[in-house]
Amino acid sequence: MAGVRAGLLRAMGRQVLLLLAVCATGARGLYFHIGETEKRCFIEEIPDETMVIGNYRTQMWDKQKEVFLPSTPGLGMHVEVKDPDGKVVLSRQYGSEGRFTFTSHTPGDHQICLHSNSTRMALFAGGKLRVHLDIQVGEHANNYPEIAAKDKLTELQLRARQLLDQVEQIQKEQDYQRVSAYLLVIGEVS
Repeated sequence: MAGVRAGLLRAMGRQVLLLLAVCATGARGLYFHIGETEKRCFIEEIPDETMVIGNYRTQMWDKQKEVFLPSTPGLGMHVEVKDPDGKVVLSRQYGSEGRFTFTSHTPGDHQICLHSNSTRMALFAGGKLRVHLDIQVGEHANNYPEIAAKDKLTELQLRARQLLDQVEQIQKEQDYQRVSAYLLVIGEVS
């Protein structure tokens, strides 16, 4: 009976961990408006060796209809990412809808900036864009259905993989916070 009870407690513990893992996942989706020459930047605190994926799509304001409509194919976004030392990690032109990825090699605040290539488009002159942006950091950036199909994982194996990835990400974040706190304390002592 004690063995059955211990097995039941282990199974319940796994379910609780799985529930916590599901609750911990989250998207950082938002939208914002920018004008023809505006640049919008975001600061994302990222641990060392962490993958980041950004997905975006743009909509252009139609003055006659007074609504946001899908952007024309020629309109695009320039994405630039700088690490905490100001070094450019990514600088690239994309279309009106796209996906950018990078991996951090320095822990700390990374600056992610977006602006339109509107100076080339008379159609957009003086208008405004709505940009929908979703930034996924760490294990949230993994495409688990794709991983399961590629590696032929069962549902249980996939869940274990997700939990291991989360534990690894938590370790990275804790290490980063420890180093940051240590450097803060040393700075106060000096």
